[in-house]
Amino acid sequence: MAMITAQLLSGTRRLIAMNLVGRLRAEVGWRLFGGLSMARSVWRLRGWDRAQSIPIAIAIPDARRVPVIFCTWKRLERLPLTLELLAAQDVAVQALIWDNSRQPDVVDKAVADARIPVAVHHSRRNIGGFGRFYLARAAAEAKHEAVVFVDDDQEFGPGTVRELLSTHRPRSVSSPWAFRFTGRRYDSRERCSPGEAAHYLGTGGMVTDAVVFADPRLFACPRRFWFVEDLWLCYAAQHVHGYALSASPARLDEVIDGRNQSLSLLWVKGRLRRYMARRGWPRVTAPR
Repeated sequence: MAMITAQLLSGTRRLIAMNLVGRLRAEVGWRLFGGLSMARSVWRLRGWDRAQSIPIAIAIPDARRVPVIFCTWKRLERLPLTLELLAAQDVAVQALIWDNSRQPDVVDKAVADARIPVAVHHSRRNIGGFGRFYLARAAAEAKHEAVVFVDDDQEFGPGTVRELLSTHRPRSVSSPWAFRFTGRRYDSRERCSPGEAAHYLGTGGMVTDAVVFADPRLFACPRRFWFVEDLWLCYAAQHVHGYALSASPARLDEVIDGRNQSLSLLWVKGRLRRYMARRGWPRVTAPR
């Protein structure tokens, strides 16, 4: 009996040790991967003037149409579908596309076949989703009061843009991807129900006042955090400008195709969350 007990204890210790080693390896891996992601971000932005104005290929087509902004990169096969989903909206929209793909011919073919007005900017380098904010600034300069963001890996119904706009208020940002932080860590958060106040919003299905993009401080995002632009935008909108952030009741469905970058940037988002926490954003309450 004593021998069996000793063997069980020995086996338990080995399992605990293996789990600890596994966790340490995972933590080292995440830190290494995250550090490389930040270094790659700095490298991609070398020589990039963050404060520059980006002229889009054509003037924003129609002041009466809602600007819907998105990026395209690896999912060029979905671009015609995204434009068709926008053309089916029951409110008048126009698409503003930041093209990171370096395949302008493919993008221009889809744009030429679109049934709505489209303006596209072919970026000379891939600067990620932050490129959309330059187009949003152009929309603000064209006197649009609000802009909508979608992602090219989303599907949505014909009433989605109208539903997003229906709950929008001045000096506010809303999105169905809404969370409230409960601590200083990025993963210390809880999902918000429609209408609830939020700290962090995803840009896929976001509606926001356009004027926030006219502030040059938004484009002063540290280069190492450039590719987590959604978290930076929420920080700038709420902490700097005092905007109200909330959860939208609109529905958009994500298409899981293995090309989503959100998981690879989790560690970087955690670093940015701590960076912001040291600057007092947001004021959080204890978990309920």
